[in-house]
Amino acid sequence: MKLTSTPRLADIAKRAGVSIAAVSIALHKAESTRVSAERRKKIISIAEEMGYSANELARALAERRTRLIGLAVPLRDPIFFNQFIAQALSGIQKTMMRRGYNLLIFSPSGKPGRATRDQILESKFTDGIIFINTRSCTVADVEETIDELQRANIKFSMINSYYGNSPINYAGADDAGIGEAAARYLAERGHKQIAFLSGQRTLPAHQQMVKGLKRGLKAHDLNLSAEHIGCSGYEETKAFEILDRWFDKRKDRVTAIFAADDQLLINLYDYIEQRGLSMPKDVAVLGRGNSGFGEHLRPRPTMFTIPTFSMGELAADLLIDSIENPKAEPRRVFLPYEFVNGVTA
Repeated sequence: MKLTSTPRLADIAKRAGVSIAAVSIALHKAESTRVSAERRKKIISIAEEMGYSANELARALAERRTRLIGLAVPLRDPIFFNQFIAQALSGIQKTMMRRGYNLLIFSPSGKPGRATRDQILESKFTDGIIFINTRSCTVADVEETIDELQRANIKFSMINSYYGNSPINYAGADDAGIGEAAARYLAERGHKQIAFLSGQRTLPAHQQMVKGLKRGLKAHDLNLSAEHIGCSGYEETKAFEILDRWFDKRKDRVTAIFAADDQLLINLYDYIEQRGLSMPKDVAVLGRGNSGFGEHLRPRPTMFTIPTFSMGELAADLLIDSIENPKAEPRRVFLPYEFVNGVTA
């Protein structure tokens, strides 16, 4: 039985009646305009008919690229059960497929919230790295990660919770803006005793939302008192203790609560159910969370949703742009949030 050899670019070029360079551009550089759309279509059709498969190793050597992108998520918990990570990863994957790259996931082995030195070194085997900040990442963690990646001369983009001044490729949400919009929404509905249920004071998103809440309340001659900022450490027992303290007050009792993320919103729902309260009669509830999350809760929450899928798409595009065009300026993009008019506030 005679084996058929794998066709080369020269074979495709001969059959298509074009140069080898034109074939290489048509098959490997979708963004190039040096080959017309009609000719590109013809070349691709002939390549498929001849059973051509790109030699990725040779391609990587020629381009000095691996077409591998690393993903680092500093979280000890399994990342695929985390809805925020899963949505961002889906967006990343969509861009990777569209632009012809593959993803390499680094499993964390060091301190939560930080990239390990092993991950920094391993990322040198990729063209770049996407770093997703999680609720384990403090302001200091994020700054140190950026500093290490820049000193290692590694191309990267970052998702979520960075509000510093470094010129980096970044995709995130305007959490200060969300906090201000939340304060405005509740104040305009007559609430004066407004509380904020959060996770940890050291988190960048927490600090931004507090800044926004205070700014929004000040515009209505209100303030966010220290006793109305509760951080549970993402422990339900602690969240219940905070909520009991707020509701036990007879004077100036809390009438509205803004929850910082999906888990805290669930804690708040569980508390209200267990204490026999109702929303919004006994307390107005306003949340911030991932797109689509509120559809699974009843009553449907009033909330601000962040476009996590789009963050992933954009972060991957920004990184690949910087890989394929080293002169590209880094871009920091804060994607718009969406308001979902539920029935709880």
